[in-house]
Amino acid sequence: MEHRQLERFLAVIEHGSLAAAARHLHLTQQALSASLANLEQDLGVRLFDRSPGGITRATQHGTALIRHARAQLAGVERARQDLRHLSDGKTGTVTVGLGESFAGDIIAEAVLRFRRSRPGIRVNLIEGYSEKLRHRLYDGEFDFIAAGVSAYELAEGFTREVIYSTNDVVAARPQHPLAGRKKLQLKDLEGYAWLVPYSRPADLDVIVETFVAGNLEPPRRIVGSDAYRIGMQLLLSSDLLIMVSPNLIAPELAKRPVVLQVLDIDRPTVQRNASLIHPSDRPLTPPAALLLEEVRKVAQLTSRPAVSGAAVARN
Repeated sequence: MEHRQLERFLAVIEHGSLAAAARHLHLTQQALSASLANLEQDLGVRLFDRSPGGITRATQHGTALIRHARAQLAGVERARQDLRHLSDGKTGTVTVGLGESFAGDIIAEAVLRFRRSRPGIRVNLIEGYSEKLRHRLYDGEFDFIAAGVSAYELAEGFTREVIYSTNDVVAARPQHPLAGRKKLQLKDLEGYAWLVPYSRPADLDVIVETFVAGNLEPPRRIVGSDAYRIGMQLLLSSDLLIMVSPNLIAPELAKRPVVLQVLDIDRPTVQRNASLIHPSDRPLTPPAALLLEEVRKVAQLTSRPAVSGAAVARN
């Protein structure tokens, strides 16, 4: 497998058709098709199903190749960066995955400090759910990730440093019938609709299991969304409830007049261990190691303690 073949293979995967991928790569469809045919011949498997309309869908073998192709290309790019860093130590790229539960103010301050000492190094910050970010870390896309880890185990060759812990809270708009009420019970939440992450079904499982454990009817009306802005608009325009990290909604909680309110209840919840996750079997590039150290320093200065839903609700 050649590097160029893998790049072209992934272009078709990402753009969904030969025509779109060819335009992106500035190739003719014939040249792209021939390159993919050669790759399939080299591997001895069919990677794509091609329909008369030109839309290309990955076969089972093609789907299996995606992760390996991304990991190989990321490894080549990482090697280029390492050599560049060794040349002058002042250029290159650091790419960090940011989970929604990790405090944004810590990362922002760390990046500002880093840029003062390494202004020539590009910093890429990619947000997402920690469960998905870790797989992209495994594939070599990130130097490290800062994410809220709950239950999953890390792959061999990776380690985590827990920076602080926080519990999810239940929040709603100020006009919600439950907003402002003290010492809510789980039964008070019965019958309301919930906004949950589409890509993290475990959160809905926690909500349902909490109600079932309390001998209550679990929520039946659910809105699943990974679109933060639209989800927030729905939350602020209706009586939806959300179980969410207080770090994610901190900007809304700080607004005046109040646009979002934490309810005075400590269930349902999930404890998130805000952690720095990075490879343990290979060294970070010097710039990545420096940025990681800045994150550690800023986190230590903030002395962020464990946070419970009830404690946030009282503030």
